Amino acid sequence: MRTLGVGAAPLLIALLFQGCAALPLAALGGAVLESGAGAVVKTGTEYTMGGTAHRTFSVPINAVRAGVMQAFERTGVMVEPAEDPGDHYTIRGRLAHRTVQVRLRAFSESLTAMTLVVKQNYFLKDRATSSELLEQVEQAIAENPIFARRLQRGVGGDVAASPR
Repeated sequence: MRTLGVGAAPLLIALLFQGCAALPLAALGGAVLESGAGAVVKTGTEYTMGGTAHRTFSVPINAVRAGVMQAFERTGVMVEPAEDPGDHYTIRGRLAHRTVQVRLRAFSESLTAMTLVVKQNYFLKDRATSSELLEQVEQAIAENPIFARRLQRGVGGDVAASPR
């Protein structure tokens, strides 16, 4: 009889919470995206509920800014002119039916935070395009041999040593 109770408990919980079936899938979604060699979203990338991407690079702000500009050029994002002080930048751009905004902030000489938002309209954000642009920025930075090793993960997820 006790075996029946232990086996029936998960079934009863599943029946009671059948409307919440999307919750476990959402919780597992990040792990699924990060698994495998060709990860869509790298570890360390965070998304808000609204679709804003946040990523921190162990690279100076000027190198991240150059990577953003190169990624925008590759993907056809038309950059709008802007002026910002040296410790942070805001880069705005346009795609067909999309607006793109990147905010860069230097935490130190070699640590830069990047926030990326791609909007379809006032209410909707485009997470898929944000992910691709973020991947292009990371690739552009990785093509610079000075910073390529900083973006590679060692065995066990350790960050590779600084090139200095």
